[in-house]
Amino acid sequence: MPQPLFFDQIKYIPPIEIAMHRGLWSFVLLFILLLFSNEIKKFLAIFKLSKNIIILSITGILIAVNWTGFIYSVSIQQVQDASLGYFLTPMISIVLGFIFLNEKLNISKGISVFLMLVACLILFLSLGSFPLIAVLIGTTWAVYGLLRKQIQVSPAIGLLFESGLITILALPYLIYLSFLNIGYISLTFSFNTIMLLLTGAVTIFPLFFFNLGLKHVPLGLAGVLFYIAPSFHFITSVFVLGEYMEFNKILAFIIIWIGVGIFIFDAIKQKDYLE
Repeated sequence: MPQPLFFDQIKYIPPIEIAMHRGLWSFVLLFILLLFSNEIKKFLAIFKLSKNIIILSITGILIAVNWTGFIYSVSIQQVQDASLGYFLTPMISIVLGFIFLNEKLNISKGISVFLMLVACLILFLSLGSFPLIAVLIGTTWAVYGLLRKQIQVSPAIGLLFESGLITILALPYLIYLSFLNIGYISLTFSFNTIMLLLTGAVTIFPLFFFNLGLKHVPLGLAGVLFYIAPSFHFITSVFVLGEYMEFNKILAFIIIWIGVGIFIFDAIKQKDYLE
């Protein structure tokens, strides 16, 4: 089940509560998987370098904000904005790389960034409001990727630390909700409880299979695969969830897709892709 459809089933639960459960159960599931694969030693090695701890603590906060933004977009029926955010990610990454890593901005990347700015301007002028959700999701994911590139930690090991950090923050909050009897999880296997427990699987398994697939496909194709998820999010929002699609949003998406196409072509040509 695509993530928008999954989270749409529990959109009445506060996004922050879902995000906290997502972090908690992702940590539990991932810890079990790494325990059986004998990779816990690699996780413990993270704590030998303060740089790893600092960066992963920041990325943990970023991913929590990203998750909350996505879940919130589903709850208010703005999955299109979330989809747009993930499409914006590579262009924002280009800008961040140019500013912080002194990466060169070639013509193709320059055009991609320009198209991103045009699309955001169209949305801003036509909707009369800043596309906050899209920019929040795109920026947090781009900064997340920028920071994760600064350390040599595998995605699974890094996510275990990040979800563990979220768990440390989540447990007092979730216990507090349970104490006040206003939380949505219970000791019985109710629909809410099952869905909240499954948030870990919904998070971990797509990541696991995506990273597994990266080992068996060409680099250029791997770059294209990054856009499958937001494409499905967009299709789901329109044809399944019934979100209304304004003309100006269609125009903005077309411009962004052109920018993404240019980015993918340049990535394949340069044998590079967004990680």
